[in-house]
Amino acid sequence: MPVCRAQSRAYRRPSISTELDLVLLVPVPGLASGRVVNLSSSVALPFCGADRRSYLSSLVTPMDAYTRVQNLSLIVQPGDSFFPIVDAIDAATASIKMTIFRMNDPIVREAMTYAVSRGVSVQALVAPASKGWTKKNKRLSEELAKVGIEVRVPRARKEKIKRYHYKIMTIDNETSLILTFNPTQKNLHYARDFGLLIKDKEIATELSRLFDSDWLGEVYKPSDLPLAISPNNSRQKMIELLNSAERTIRILDAKVEDQQAIGLLLRKASMGCNIKIISEDTSYDEVVPNYHVRKLARYKLHAKCIVVDGSRFFIGSQNLRPVSLDRRREVGMIVEDDAMARKIERVFDEDWDHATEMRTVTEANSA
Repeated sequence: MPVCRAQSRAYRRPSISTELDLVLLVPVPGLASGRVVNLSSSVALPFCGADRRSYLSSLVTPMDAYTRVQNLSLIVQPGDSFFPIVDAIDAATASIKMTIFRMNDPIVREAMTYAVSRGVSVQALVAPASKGWTKKNKRLSEELAKVGIEVRVPRARKEKIKRYHYKIMTIDNETSLILTFNPTQKNLHYARDFGLLIKDKEIATELSRLFDSDWLGEVYKPSDLPLAISPNNSRQKMIELLNSAERTIRILDAKVEDQQAIGLLLRKASMGCNIKIISEDTSYDEVVPNYHVRKLARYKLHAKCIVVDGSRFFIGSQNLRPVSLDRRREVGMIVEDDAMARKIERVFDEDWDHATEMRTVTEANSA
């Protein structure tokens, strides 16, 4: 059987072998340059199409995904703007719990203020550390408190959490939002981002419990739900999602840097899974067949989104990098629904068609 071997950026296929011996001599972000990454050791790989698909199917991992899609609405930015957030706030009758990493949109702030005037309890967890926004967040906390919003800065007392980066909101413990974007004018109007509006009491209750734990500085232990929550279970769930792929993987993520995730993606690509990634780092583009990376051209790339086999997808605040999976507070959700996954793929395909290929950038830089 043919062998797939990538060395630096060269791809070589020796004539005959009975095993897949995939070793990459490529730099992995966060590791010493040139370190060998052994993605697979003595893995039999049927080469013919039908046999290969059968082999890939035998490797996939069953996924715990959310399937009650009648409770979901997909948010796409730019396009949906502040309306999903403001509509959710305006619908509140008792309580709003909201995490804030960055916020400067006046319409969202006005909606929060109006909710307080209607007698709604509004709580805001404002991140203490946000690059370039630390002073702005301190001022924001003071201004929100003046209009009657309960504000607290999360402090990890018992858990080792580097940063509070998640973007969630719960409404009356009935409805919740999980977002990849901040309520800033830049994210709402000029960045590629996604979100989920979830009308499910069980999900809202769980996210409220997480919020309350961080509000009080207590240790949080996640329930058995299709939520990916860092640093608790994101790595496991994200790797399971990627490993479940049989045919295709589509990723929108500016920072794909995690060694375990990259190794798995390259291994999947070498076995015939078609992988396309829109990211900032295109150094892995075509390092093995079926592995393609481009840069987003039209908008700022801020989304963290994965679609697998056109049927399962992840939307959340975490990038595929170690700090997001293992050291920060992040929240995302894994969903299984063909129609919604295809909608995200259509957005991806449009961005892909307008994206900048690595070779084009290289040629421009060398000109």
